[in-house]
Amino acid sequence: MTRLEQFKDNLARSIYGQTVGEAASAGNCIQCGKPALPKCYSNAGRNEYYISGLCEECFDDITKEE
Repeated sequence: MTRLEQFKDNLARSIYGQTVGEAASAGNCIQCGKPALPKCYSNAGRNEYYISGLCEECFDDITKEE
């Protein structure tokens, strides 16, 4: 595991209590804890889930403009 991967895992664990890999293994969103793929409505959303662990709804919520 690279230092960047370790940093990412440590950051996710400190914020969410689990890593992206752990959330993906369970099939849940790292933020809301609900099944993620039913809440991903586009290919981009599904791809983002495997990168960040966030379902599309949570990702859209944290990246929306005020």
